[in-house]
Amino acid sequence: MITTLTDTTASAIDKQMIEMRETFGANTIGRVLTLIIIATGDIEEPLEAAIAASHEHPARVIVVDADPEADSSGLDAEIRVGRDAGAGEIVILHARGDVLWALDTLVMALLLPDAPIVTWWPENAPGSPVHDVLGSMSQRRITDSAACADPLATLKRLRRGYASGDSDFAWARLTRWRGLVASAYEVPPISTPTRIEVSGTVDNPSVALMAGWLEHTLGVEAEVLAPPADDSDFAGVHSVRLVRTDGTIDLTRVDDASIVMKLPGDNTGQHVTMPRRTLAELLTEELRRLDPDEVYGEVLATTYSSISDAATFADGKPEPTDLVVSDAEAVAAAAAEASAQQLAAALEERALAHLVLTGGTVGTKTAAALPDALEKAGVDVTRVHLWWGDERFVGPDSEERNEVGVRATLLEPLQRAGMPVRNIHVMPSPADGMSLDEAAAWYGQQLDQMGGDEPFRTRGRAFFDVLMLGVGPDGHVASLFPEHRDQRQVGASACAVTDSPKPPPERISLTWPVLNSARHVALLVAGEEKAGAVRDGHEGIDPWAVPASAVRGLESTTWFLDEAAAGRSAGA
Repeated sequence: MITTLTDTTASAIDKQMIEMRETFGANTIGRVLTLIIIATGDIEEPLEAAIAASHEHPARVIVVDADPEADSSGLDAEIRVGRDAGAGEIVILHARGDVLWALDTLVMALLLPDAPIVTWWPENAPGSPVHDVLGSMSQRRITDSAACADPLATLKRLRRGYASGDSDFAWARLTRWRGLVASAYEVPPISTPTRIEVSGTVDNPSVALMAGWLEHTLGVEAEVLAPPADDSDFAGVHSVRLVRTDGTIDLTRVDDASIVMKLPGDNTGQHVTMPRRTLAELLTEELRRLDPDEVYGEVLATTYSSISDAATFADGKPEPTDLVVSDAEAVAAAAAEASAQQLAAALEERALAHLVLTGGTVGTKTAAALPDALEKAGVDVTRVHLWWGDERFVGPDSEERNEVGVRATLLEPLQRAGMPVRNIHVMPSPADGMSLDEAAAWYGQQLDQMGGDEPFRTRGRAFFDVLMLGVGPDGHVASLFPEHRDQRQVGASACAVTDSPKPPPERISLTWPVLNSARHVALLVAGEEKAGAVRDGHEGIDPWAVPASAVRGLESTTWFLDEAAAGRSAGA
C-alpha cells in the first residue's frame, strides 16, 4: 500500500501511518530499528537494499530526499506499508527549500520509540557523521566513501571526524577478503611476512583499508600497487601477497565470483568462491551488529594519520600581506572594496559565491560598507551566500549577536537588492530549541548541504571565496581563543565553545580546517590595543598561542590595519 501526501507536516505523516496500519492490519511490534537514509541522488537503489535487508532486520525506513535549491519550501511524503515495504515500513520525505534547515525535527516525530537508530549516507558522506544533526542521534552511522566524488579524500576526512559507531561500506566490502587472508595466513607453519603487497583499483578506499588492516594486524608496512594492465576492470582489491621466508601467500581475484589462492609449497592454486557483495548484503551485515566496530576505527587511524597540529591547515599557503590605512573607517572601506571585487571575480567563474562575515567593531563597520561596495563592483547578490565565522549563543535579538549588529546595515539592504533569505546562513540561538552542541552540528550540516564539506576534506581547494575575521587583543579569531581546549576540535566543521575567556561563555565557531578553506582571507584590525596581537600574528604560524597567525587563504591573506594597530608590526 502506497499513499502520498503533498505540502504536509511530520505530525500529519505520523497520523496517516497509524491510519494505514489500522486499515492494512500492520503493526510496529516487530520493528527492531529505525533506518534513516540521507539520499542525494537516486533513491531507488538504496530503497531496494533497505527492503531486502528488512527481511532480516524489520525496520521503519525514513528516506530524506532533499532539494535545497527548490523554488518553494515545503514537504511532500510517500508512505509505504505492507508488501511495498518488505518486512518493514517506509516513509519517503521530499523536503524542499527552507524545510531542510529543520531535518532533525522532521525526522524526530517519525522515529520508533525505544529502538536503535541507524543513519546511512549512500552518497556524499559528511566528513564527521557524529556531528551531523541526524548522525548525532544515531547509534550507528554508515557511509560509503567509494560512492563519493573523491573516495580517498572522503576517507581521510572520515578519519579526522571518526567517532565510535561510525562504519563505511568500503570496510564492509572487505569482510570476506579479510576472512580468506586470515585463513590462509594461519595455515602452518605460521610466520610473519617480510613484505606485504596489495594491488587494486587506484583511489579505491577498500584497497587503502585492506593495506591499513594488514599493517595494523601484522605490524608490517603494506605496499599498494596498481593491478596488472590486463586486469584493470576489477574494482576494489585485486590481490594480496604475503611474502614469507618459506614462500608466498598469493590471493588473486580472477573474476567477479572467485579468488585463486596459492600457498607456500602449493603453486597449483585453489579456486575459492567469493562473489562480490551486493548493496543489500552490505547493509544487512551492518544492521546485524549495531555495536561499534572498533577495528574499523583502528584501521582507519593506521591508514591515515591524524592532524594533531592545527598549523598544518595554514602551512604552505601564500604569505600574508599588509594594507595600512588611517583609521577604522578606512579599514572597513578598504576591506569592503577588496572583498566586493573578489566576489565579483568569483561569480565570473562559478555560479555562486560565499562570504564569511565577522563581528566586532571593525567587522560591523565593514559589513555596513559592503552594500555600496557590492553594487559598485557589479555583484549579483542573488548569487551570494552569507555565513558567519562565529556567533554568541545568546537570544536571537541580543545585541551581543554578530548577526544582530549587521541586520539593518547589511542584511536588510541586501534583501532589498534581491538576496534571498535562504542565502543568509545565520547561526542558531537557544530560541531555536537546540543545545549548544546541537546548534554547532546543525550549522555544520548547512555547510555540508551547500557542498561546503567537500573542500574541507583535503587542502588545496576552497569553498568560501572571502573570509573576514576580526582579531582580539589576545590574538583570537572567530571564537578560537589562545590555549583554549575547544580550538583543538578539528573533526567537525563547526564546534561548540564553552567557558569562553571573553563573555558570553557559550559560542559557536567554525574550526581550523574550515577557516583555512577560503580563497581570500581578510583580517580586520584597528586600535593600538591590537598592535601586540598584530605583531605576534606576523611572527609565524602558531595556532595554540596566537590563533590569528593560523588562518590563511589559498590565494591571498591580507591584514587590513589602521596605523595604530600596525604600529608594532614588523611587517607593516
